[in-house]
Amino acid sequence: DKAEMAKVCSAWCESPAGDNFAPPVVVDGDTMVSQSIAASLYLGAKLGLTPAGYNDYKAMQFCGDIVDTFEGGVGKNNEDGAALKKFIEGDRFARLMGNVERGIVGPYYFGEEPSSVDFFLFSHLDWRTSNVFGPLKEKKDVDVMASYPKMLAIYTSLCATPGYQNYAGGLSKPGPISDEILAAYA
Repeated sequence: DKAEMAKVCSAWCESPAGDNFAPPVVVDGDTMVSQSIAASLYLGAKLGLTPAGYNDYKAMQFCGDIVDTFEGGVGKNNEDGAALKKFIEGDRFARLMGNVERGIVGPYYFGEEPSSVDFFLFSHLDWRTSNVFGPLKEKKDVDVMASYPKMLAIYTSLCATPGYQNYAGGLSKPGPISDEILAAYA
């Protein structure tokens, strides 16, 4: 609800919310942190998702790479089938995905335990799998994730967690891209 969000961020109106522009917004006592990367890393630190080998600066870099790949790349090209095909099958997508893949030590970003970065990647993969990658695989036999086993392993592992399996919240996954867009992916 925009009126409720205006209490903590100013994306839709002048707001006394201070320096928070857009959701998501974490409100933790007197601290408010907005934007997906900052909110995710803040919560990760609060929840102890900073395993051995974790580096704050690399975490920020990796999250930025994830946004570039899945929001700036896939997200900017998923409204038109021809543009999506050109992007998915082009060099830029392969370079972006390869960069994300190489950043993962294995099995998670920083080694044996998941970090906030892994959950950030997971959220983007979950979104894009239900929205784009799943429909492409099902209807066009295009397996976008085939060349990225580390990312796929993180996605598969975190999908199997009780928190994901038993989620009873009010958020639903975005629907798949339209049949019209898929038909134009030729």
